[in-house]
Amino acid sequence: MHSICRLIVMHARLPISLFVEMMHSSKIAIEHWEKTPLHVSEEERYSLYPWLYEAAEFTQHAAHHVLEIGCGTGCDLLQFAKHGADAVGIDITPEHLRLAKERVGHLAEVRQADATNLPFADASFDYVYSHGVLHHVEQPRRAVEELVRVLRPGGRFNVHVYARWSYFTLLRMLQHGRAWKLWIENSRDPVHIDFYTAGKLRKLFAPSPITIEKFHCPPFPMLAPLFGFFLVVKGVKS
Repeated sequence: MHSICRLIVMHARLPISLFVEMMHSSKIAIEHWEKTPLHVSEEERYSLYPWLYEAAEFTQHAAHHVLEIGCGTGCDLLQFAKHGADAVGIDITPEHLRLAKERVGHLAEVRQADATNLPFADASFDYVYSHGVLHHVEQPRRAVEELVRVLRPGGRFNVHVYARWSYFTLLRMLQHGRAWKLWIENSRDPVHIDFYTAGKLRKLFAPSPITIEKFHCPPFPMLAPLFGFFLVVKGVKS
């Protein structure tokens, strides 16, 4: 509830209809992950996403100040810390924060914060990483602006979002018809979800130049460049 109160202050200048919609969707998101936190072991996570260790660059940021936006229960955050990064993770869900702190211990910092209002000074980080979070944000452009703001010049970002066209979205459409979006996450809660194309991402991150790759297409990983479910966006702050 404290997160919701902060959102009230932060978005007070928005049109009332959009403000009410954001409040409702944020509340649903927090309640959803409070009930069904995404808590799996390291072995489970990186066997499910065998491409993630390399795509996230866990081993490449020793001595870098790294921010993870939407750290969940801390599995990825821990990988950065174990490989020598000065790592900080934020999340809006109290249960995720509790589990993340339990997982990372003293190796990384975990804070409650919202992606659209990061509590850090300009140019604070060398690297900003976010997996599976931006597509749940009602104001993605604001989240991108905040991400870029906290990066130092020359700092890099690495953001993973759901692809609009993939084997998984098409399968859900065939299985569930108009209600297919309710079958994307780990419960039937109607959480806010956006799906992205390469063109939509280039517009969202403009003027920053980005590269985009597709990943995750079991049981045929060779089809990932066409039908993968995750789009991995990488770029540099000029």
